[in-house]
This record gives sequence, C-alpha cells and structure tokens, in this order.
Amino acid sequence: MTGFNGDAAQPGQTGQAQDATVQDATVQDGTKDALTRMTGLLAKVKSGGLTEAETAELAVILGGRVGGLDSTLGVRYISFLPEMVLELTVTRDHVQPWGITNGGVYASLGESAGSFAGFIAAGGHSSVMGVTNSTNFLRPSVPGDVIRSTAHAVHTGRTSQLWRIDHVNATSGKLLATTELRTVVAPRR
Repeated sequence: MTGFNGDAAQPGQTGQAQDATVQDATVQDGTKDALTRMTGLLAKVKSGGLTEAETAELAVILGGRVGGLDSTLGVRYISFLPEMVLELTVTRDHVQPWGITNGGVYASLGESAGSFAGFIAAGGHSSVMGVTNSTNFLRPSVPGDVIRSTAHAVHTGRTSQLWRIDHVNATSGKLLATTELRTVVAPRR
C-alpha cells in the first residue's frame, strides 16, 4: 500500500516509472524480501524521494513481480509523486459480454491507487486499508483503450483518509469513471 501526499517531487526524483523490463533481483529472492523492499521504497517516496533506478525498481515490484490482482490485471505504476498514477491497457479479459470494460476493473484501479497513495501520505510506517470503495461510471472503454487512474487526496488525517481517483482515457483525456475511496490508517503490529 502506498499513496500520494501532494508534495512536489524531491530533487533527483523524476517520479516517472520506467518500463517493467527492469530485472529486480530482490523479487527473485522471494516474495517476503520483495515486500520488505517495496515497503522501504514506498516510505522513501515521502521522506526523501527516489532515484530513477529506485523508481524503476518500485514500478517493477508493484507491477506484479510479487503477484496479486494488479499483476493479473496488467496494471502499470507510472508515477508516485506528485500524484499516484496507474495505467492499464484494456484487453478482452477486462470486458463484460457486451464488450465494454467491467466496472470491477475501475474499482480495483481506484483501490490500488488510493491505498498506495494513502500509505505514502501516512509516511510509509502504517497499514492503510480501504474501507469504502464507491465508483461511478461515466463513459465506456473498450479493448485497446488505456485507462489512466490518478489519486487525489481529499482528506489525509491521522487515522482516516479520503481519496478521489479519476479514471481517464489516456488518449482522449475524457473522464471515464471516478472512485471515492475511504481508507483507515492503523499502526503496524
């Protein structure tokens, strides 16, 4: 889990992820090591920024080398600061029988973007979990479209947060859907 804190990128930090062709030895060592490395990198996003190599490494880890739904869907992590940005290219695997993107794809993108943004906003030392996910669908997308999901902080309190995630067509810039995600921030045990 990570998040968006609204601060400007730190010197030396581009905030742009590299293509997921970067090989990550940490992930090859095992999922636990990858998760530990991911948590450390996410905490560093807020505290001092990432180098380009660290940004690329984090994008690879988050892009599915440790598994999970984001990997299954084909989510790409594009930027961590100043905003959390994810992208997904719609395929036939993402659509309803009528040929348009299933609403669960948008809800999942919103959950990932908002939860990761919340983790960063909380300083990277707390657990951040979604407790309410409400997605409104405005326009359809179809296979071949690229959905770009950007998390915006509405409220980042000590124990709760509220995020708005805008899902736009990356080519046309048109708003496809919005997600409102409420998260709870809890100390790690």
